[in-house]
Amino acid sequence: MRHILLILVPFTLVQAQKESRLLLLDQIAKDGYILDTATIRRIAELASERELMSHLSFLASDAVQGREAGSPFEKVAATYLIAHHQRWGNPPFLKNSYIHTFPLRRIRPTTENPDNPKKSSKKKPVQTSQSLYDTLIAWNVLAYRPGTVQPGQYVILSAHYDHLGVNSRGEVYNGADDNGSGTAVLLEAARLLSLLPPPKRSIIFFHTGAEEKGLVGAFRFVRDSLVPLDSIVAVLNVDMLGRADTLHQPGENYLYAIGPGYTTPRLKEIHEAVNAACCGWQFDYRYDDKSHPERLFYRSDHYAFAQKGVPAVFYFGGLHGDYHQTTDDIEKIEPARLRRSAMLLAALAWTLANM
Repeated sequence: MRHILLILVPFTLVQAQKESRLLLLDQIAKDGYILDTATIRRIAELASERELMSHLSFLASDAVQGREAGSPFEKVAATYLIAHHQRWGNPPFLKNSYIHTFPLRRIRPTTENPDNPKKSSKKKPVQTSQSLYDTLIAWNVLAYRPGTVQPGQYVILSAHYDHLGVNSRGEVYNGADDNGSGTAVLLEAARLLSLLPPPKRSIIFFHTGAEEKGLVGAFRFVRDSLVPLDSIVAVLNVDMLGRADTLHQPGENYLYAIGPGYTTPRLKEIHEAVNAACCGWQFDYRYDDKSHPERLFYRSDHYAFAQKGVPAVFYFGGLHGDYHQTTDDIEKIEPARLRRSAMLLAALAWTLANM
């Protein structure tokens, strides 16, 4: 999860958008909806801790060196994601490609010593700020399950797969919870949905890049208009789902839900109904407040969509002492939390895609 977001969009803009148009979700649910309880039960039966922990064992291993955006190890992790979507029959969302590339900038490493008198020169230096930076290429990974009735309407499932890389001492930020856990849950939801009949609306599996750099991948998706915003039914974003936080006990059956009622009350209504049918989470809404001091509403990839007026919910397990530390390791993950999260994500996506 992103530590902090420095630039915020005024919410008066979103309010104006909400008042000026009827959201797609409100249009398709205006006459109510029916829960497909038989399929929801099947999702619960098929959800697998073994599959989830297998994904996490790779994503949180030293082999991928902390999955830093723009690094070769980001590409290793992305290749793993793509291979599994191919295995499950989820085609690339973009034309002939699972990859949506975008640039990152970082300060160029230098060995020059500005205090070394041998480096001094009487000539006035040329001021070229661009020379201070490297340009790296980061990847979003996009697969999907095509819709059969309204293929141009989308439910988006998102989770960032990048993390912090390696520190100056060579210690790996494995990011088992942040966000190996959410990535594993998204993969498991994709597997579960691949075992069901094709949905009426398309479901996009959006593995976002460079979230830790400032939600860059999600904002680039929106900026590059990969889908029209008014064609999105809802965005379901997952981040740090594998552990209890410092406010709860391990094994406690809670999940933070942030933002489901912000754009329209309909999404909150539906996500609570689906949860009651499949999963039994006790939703904790304490962070569902844009003025909360932690400002979690702004700190994960759903925000790129929510600030444009798209219905979005952020599922989150909470902060703990290993957040953004090299001690965020797989041994501390609670597999049962991952399984229940994958059940909710798949069941809610199925419901929204088939209303």
